[in-house]
Amino acid sequence: MKKKLFEVNKDSYCEDGLATNHVTDFMRDEFFMKNYSIASKNTNMEKLSHRILFRAYILTYFSDYALSLFGDKKGCLIELGTHKALMAKMIVLNSSFKKNIDTLYLFDTFKGIPTGNLKKDEIEHVKNLNSDLYSENTYDYVKNLFVDYPFVNIVKGELPNSLNQSNIDLENIKFLHIDLNNSFAEIESIKILYEKLLIGAPVILDDYCYSENYRDQKTAWDIFIKTKNLKILSLPTGQGVFFKI
Repeated sequence: MKKKLFEVNKDSYCEDGLATNHVTDFMRDEFFMKNYSIASKNTNMEKLSHRILFRAYILTYFSDYALSLFGDKKGCLIELGTHKALMAKMIVLNSSFKKNIDTLYLFDTFKGIPTGNLKKDEIEHVKNLNSDLYSENTYDYVKNLFVDYPFVNIVKGELPNSLNQSNIDLENIKFLHIDLNNSFAEIESIKILYEKLLIGAPVILDDYCYSENYRDQKTAWDIFIKTKNLKILSLPTGQGVFFKI
């Protein structure tokens, strides 16, 4: 029996662990591609070999969908895990934020992934991530990145504790993006935020099924979501998505 090989052609998408010959017109969208170039500047994902275009496309689609869905209802969008804010910048550049209506909260330590509550199987992977990708303090960089966007609120600290600050309003969450690479922080954070999500709000999990390196995160999420009688949809990008119902 002959093996069939994946043949790359001029229209193929082949990066970030995903190869497909399906139609990917978003890569011909000049507005989207220009914004990715802007958002990825000075990040590891700026390199052609490290781009995450399909993940960024999915994320920006659902953030803009959420803003359209909830219209003029006052609320917020949240990202847990920002680093150099590539995805957050994409959300801002591609979505229709309404002045005095929408707030985008960005939560991070801005100095790497906390290791205090990691499970045994996560430790080595997270230490490698901290060493290879998250070794620098990015707080000032991100702060300067959004200096012209007053609706962006940057919150520095370890999750889930930083969610409980008295000077932030996390009610009426329209959209939630989680990318913490830490199962404890992700689940303890969603326990706080779940009831604050608006009905219909999309939740995007960046590494839900990305690889076996994130197995503990997927297992933790699968256990949590069962308590809500829901399921998480695995995407071929490695992301997961569900909607508050």
